[in-house]
Amino acid sequence: MEPFVLAFIAIGLLVILVFIIYLVDRVNAIEKETRQFSRSLRAPDEARAQGPFAGFTSKKLWDAMTGRIPEGTHPSVVAEVRERYESVLQKHIEAIFQEGVKDGQRGMSGEPKNTKVVASLHGPIESWLPSAQVNTIYKCGLGSSELPADQWDGLRTDLDEAGQTLYTMALLTLRQPLSHSLMPQPVVDAPEMAVASPVH
Repeated sequence: MEPFVLAFIAIGLLVILVFIIYLVDRVNAIEKETRQFSRSLRAPDEARAQGPFAGFTSKKLWDAMTGRIPEGTHPSVVAEVRERYESVLQKHIEAIFQEGVKDGQRGMSGEPKNTKVVASLHGPIESWLPSAQVNTIYKCGLGSSELPADQWDGLRTDLDEAGQTLYTMALLTLRQPLSHSLMPQPVVDAPEMAVASPVH
C-alpha cells in the first residue's frame, strides 16, 4: 500500500511541477507580447520626434519609401513621410535635369551624383536616387541643350520612363509625364487664315 501512495504523491508532484513550468512560460510569453505592443505604440511618436522625415535621410530615406522599412518603424510613420517625400522626389529629379542642361550649355559633360540636398517645405533634406535613373535624367537634360526641340522625341521617352520607374519604386503616382514640364513640346504657330472679302 505504501509504494502505491508514494507513487501517487510522486505523480502529483510531477504534475504540479509541469503545471508551474507551463505557467512560468506563459507569463514570459505574455510579458514579451506586452513589451512588443508597447514599443509599437511608442514607435510613431518617437519617429515623429525625429522630424518630418522620421530621421530618414539619403539612401535610408529612399529605402524606406521603396518598402525596405527599418525594423521597429511603424507603417503609419512611413505613410506620413511618403506624403512629404513626393515633392522631394520631384525637386531632386528637376535638379538633376537642370544640372544636365547647364553642363550642356557650357559644352561639358559630367557624372551626376546619386545624392542631392533638396529644399522642402519642411527644411533641407538629403535625397538619394538610383544611378541608372539619375544618369538617364542627366543625359536628357544634357541632350535638351544640345539638340533642337524638334529632335527631342527620344529624350522625352527616356525621361518619362525614368520618371515613371522612380515614382513606381517609391510607391507614388506620377500625375503627368516628366517631359510635360521639363521638355514641353514646342508651340507651333497656326497659319493665319485668309479672310475672304465679302462679295458685293
